[in-house]
Amino acid sequence: MQTTEKLHPEAIGLDKKSDLEILTILYEGQIEAARSIKKSMASLEAGAKAMADTVLMGNKLVYAAAGSSGLQGMADGLELTPTFGIPISQIKILRAGGLQDMSQPKGNMEDNKSAAISDAEIIEPGDCVICLAASGNTTYPSVIMKIAKKVGATTIGIANNPDTELLVGSDIPVLLPTPPEVVAGSTRLGAGTAQKIALNTMSTYMGILLGHVMDGQMVNLTANNAKLFKRSEKIVMNITGCNTKMAKDALTEANGAVKLAILLISGAKSIMNAQNILESEDQNLRSAIRQIKLENLSG
Repeated sequence: MQTTEKLHPEAIGLDKKSDLEILTILYEGQIEAARSIKKSMASLEAGAKAMADTVLMGNKLVYAAAGSSGLQGMADGLELTPTFGIPISQIKILRAGGLQDMSQPKGNMEDNKSAAISDAEIIEPGDCVICLAASGNTTYPSVIMKIAKKVGATTIGIANNPDTELLVGSDIPVLLPTPPEVVAGSTRLGAGTAQKIALNTMSTYMGILLGHVMDGQMVNLTANNAKLFKRSEKIVMNITGCNTKMAKDALTEANGAVKLAILLISGAKSIMNAQNILESEDQNLRSAIRQIKLENLSG
């Protein structure tokens, strides 16, 4: 029997316990699940590097899953553009049953092989395909992963049970060995928590590798509303040491692009100059600042 289907040792008589006892058991189940990820750091590192390489080459990140795993994949993928500035054209979400009318459960679609084959048509050589399933054997992501491998994409398989299709068949297997669920089989609980943390960890490290995070700040942010413009001002001031007016002026000249604003204040001769240096340094801001200082010293 798969671990995610087993009874949790604290589950017997759960419904008869006091409110505090029930809540404590539920909470501790989440903590146990979160701790399990520590065993998977090497796999998450490999996954993040594969994702970063894919983005650098201009190829797509594709998330494929069903049910609650599909929600975890969607949440991670759709946050990459506002957090790291990765073009939305490079991010695709494949969820069994589609993304329309998300209020309707579509559990019957996770076994739909023909839908998986159809959805997988968007996958191309060089893409990175992240397939998730708590069981590790769900038809929809398993079929998509097999197709992805055939076309020459890199595959990352994430599962909460060992020796399963997504792990055995993927280029980068990520086992999240979560304990039995407090509510047996309800993988939106511990398994879902572990998947969310694993995806957050992997994609955030990807953003750092791409040079979109500097000193813990989202430097590839593009300000397009009042809240983000204020955040952008703070980032520019924190990194350059400039005052508010200089940050605002630089952001205005850069059309809200934080990296370009920082490079202007750091000594770039123009927006074009800043863009060229960023491109030559693979969008890594720290490297671009260093390069501008070297050019100004030699010039």
